[in-house]
Amino acid sequence: MQSASIRSRLLVAFTALSLVVIVIGANLTYSVVKDVLYSELDHFLRDKLNYQQIAAAQVEDRVIFRLSEPILDMLQDPKGKDFFQFRYVENGREIFKSSLLPDNVNLPKIGLEEKDFYVGHDTQIQMINSENDSGDSSLDPNLSNVPIRCMGIVFETQPINSSEGPVDVSAPIKVHLVVAHNCTEIEQVLSRLKKNVLLFGVVLSFLILISVMLIVTKSMQPVSLISNDIKEIIIDQSDQMLDVNKSPKELYPIVLRVNELVTRVRNAILNERNFTSNAAHELRNPLAALRTQIEVALASPGIDDDTCDALSKMLTLQIHMERVVSSLLLLARLDAGSEEVGFDDIPLSLHVRKTWKPFFEIASEKDLSIKWDMVESNVSIKNDSVLLGILLSNLFDNAVSHIPKGGDLKISSVASNDGIKIVIANSNPGVKTEEIDTILSRFGRKDPLFDKSSGHSGIGLNICQRIVEDHLGGKMMLDVDNDWFTIILDLPVEVILGNHYHV
Repeated sequence: MQSASIRSRLLVAFTALSLVVIVIGANLTYSVVKDVLYSELDHFLRDKLNYQQIAAAQVEDRVIFRLSEPILDMLQDPKGKDFFQFRYVENGREIFKSSLLPDNVNLPKIGLEEKDFYVGHDTQIQMINSENDSGDSSLDPNLSNVPIRCMGIVFETQPINSSEGPVDVSAPIKVHLVVAHNCTEIEQVLSRLKKNVLLFGVVLSFLILISVMLIVTKSMQPVSLISNDIKEIIIDQSDQMLDVNKSPKELYPIVLRVNELVTRVRNAILNERNFTSNAAHELRNPLAALRTQIEVALASPGIDDDTCDALSKMLTLQIHMERVVSSLLLLARLDAGSEEVGFDDIPLSLHVRKTWKPFFEIASEKDLSIKWDMVESNVSIKNDSVLLGILLSNLFDNAVSHIPKGGDLKISSVASNDGIKIVIANSNPGVKTEEIDTILSRFGRKDPLFDKSSGHSGIGLNICQRIVEDHLGGKMMLDVDNDWFTIILDLPVEVILGNHYHV
């Protein structure tokens, strides 16, 4: 499985980190602003507790308020955000509460212990929905939970006497006072703030992400350039190397290792070529001498049939070895690029038939059915006659050697403004589609045994492919089905009709 690119990893990592930072930042901002707002709200509630205590007083065994109820209501927020409630500590019975609280709703009992005095608490109470403006809670209004911030305290009322006599302080009354503030608006503001921070963070991260993509893409361009340079290196035909000075410092080790690898591969290829060429040259003279000795022995009078048969087999093997040596020499020249291409006017039909002539006798012996469909005789092409002759000779040899007896062979050509196509199709000797790559490889044969391969070494088709693609600039394609084994040569050459050139 192919791993993700560096660019993708960086973008995914940045996106994930941005989301984490956005979420943490939004929640942190929400918490900080909430703490500030609720801290100010607690100061307000403490002041409210203090001046509400002053309003309560004790007359004998009951609690009264120095301020009248209308004045107390005037001290409340007209928008209904502030509430208060007085209760007896002894039995929890209500003394007085804000008129804005529904009859069946009480503030929570907080601040009953000294450690809980003046400490803010968050809770919820049920309030009349804003849609019901009648203010009459006896009509079973729709209630909804409302968040509040509340604070409580227990204090002893200051005794007063309605008469001019002394004040009775024998039995002070303890009162539990709770004040609260409706936090709906604060929570809405905080919620909007959180959403806006998240939205701003997402937009900012998106813009930064685009910038990072551009920066990463720009930074990764040297990698693409190095990849293109590696692709353009022709290992076996040049001394080209990657330029370290054009690479970022981070890629120096990779570039140096690639150059070292190219050098090792180039040296290995050169050593292989030198060995092939030297071995082929060294074998030519001994093989020629061996052939001469065999032919002389065959020409000698008085040899018996067994000796003649053995010498004939030796001559067949010697011819095969000469063919292999000649192919190796040609392959070495093609690999080294020393085989120069010359462009001559070649009468196509005449050249093809002339190249076919040496194989006519073998085709007749195998009783092959030959069908020709060549271009007109006045059609010529601009090409290398030697290489084209080697190419066609190898293909014809391959065809007549492997066609079963009584088989068919079709040789055709088509000329166009783009070049020519030469098609050589013969009866399929049993080649399958999956065997094409093996046949085109060096020393690749369908039957690896020599006696089953018609004396062929398996280099011919590879040489043909090298000639077509590397020297003639064309394409060689193989097509196989149950009946036919077809080789198509597509050569982009100049076509000459009479004395007129068509490019």
